Amino acid sequence: MTILQSQPIPVLVDTDGGVDDALALIMALNSPQLDLKAITVLAGNIHVDQAANNVLRVMSIVQPNTLPIVAKGCEKPLVKQPFNAAGIHGADGLGELDQFKEADGTARYPKLTIEASTENAIDVILKAAQEYGDSLNIVALGPLTNLATAIQKDAATMKKIGRIIIMGGAVTVPGNITAAAEFNFFVDPDAAQIVMESGIPLTLVGLDVAMKAPLPRQVVEDNLQRRPSKLTQFIADCTGIYMAFYRDNEGFYGCYLHDPLAMAVAIDPSLVKTELFYMMVETEGRFTTGLSLVDRRDRRDEKTNPPNVEACLDVDTEQFLKLFDQLV
Repeated sequence: MTILQSQPIPVLVDTDGGVDDALALIMALNSPQLDLKAITVLAGNIHVDQAANNVLRVMSIVQPNTLPIVAKGCEKPLVKQPFNAAGIHGADGLGELDQFKEADGTARYPKLTIEASTENAIDVILKAAQEYGDSLNIVALGPLTNLATAIQKDAATMKKIGRIIIMGGAVTVPGNITAAAEFNFFVDPDAAQIVMESGIPLTLVGLDVAMKAPLPRQVVEDNLQRRPSKLTQFIADCTGIYMAFYRDNEGFYGCYLHDPLAMAVAIDPSLVKTELFYMMVETEGRFTTGLSLVDRRDRRDEKTNPPNVEACLDVDTEQFLKLFDQLV
């Protein structure tokens, strides 16, 4: 049993508002180990406005005692054309929730009564970095456009933060959007490379470990039967299209818990085995845009290219799924 620290860790979550992002946010809102200060939103899985709505939807279902600020940031990647995953997450990025009705015909997910802050996400990120310094963990669940923009605006302040836990990249396994690239890095490789060069401590939760954390559809259905609630109903609803995509394309009826695993690493780093690497992200390749290239040579020169990421290469799947089950 790992001893978790008694003081909750101040956390800022940067998200593009998709299905696995929603599951990760539920964990963050329910975790006594994390003190969720703010949620910043950007375009990735879907448009930034819809992504912000999805975050607010999650909060309206979890109903935490204190609502963290939700602030909208970048609407498109730094250089590349926008690219989304609506085909996988549903047109609204959250399993097309407007299709669900209650027995009396009313919408199961009525219009939201809470709204996003008017503050800009980049300002919120810099303010949190300034205020919480090295006790702040940022958990980045989408493309890294917001964080790269904050670094471009004020690198010195961003260097104060304790660490960024990034769901992105792949060290020893192929990509999931192209043969070379994982989705978040593919959407904005230029932003990913700026973060790699930032000098901020980085923990990479890539496809190497995310693919070892599957959530079968049956488990979601069983949870709904076992403890029916607004939350278990929402999880069953929002994961429907997402899990059907995996069933039809990968022969696995369920989904991988990419973003929840990154959140779990923020809660309990002992869940993963990591290695230090020097990593860069390809921004211009004809076939390899978004590739996270790790220098794994024996004769690498640590003087010129010191390690800049701590990459997760293995995970205690059983312990992780136990934590996931406790929090959602």
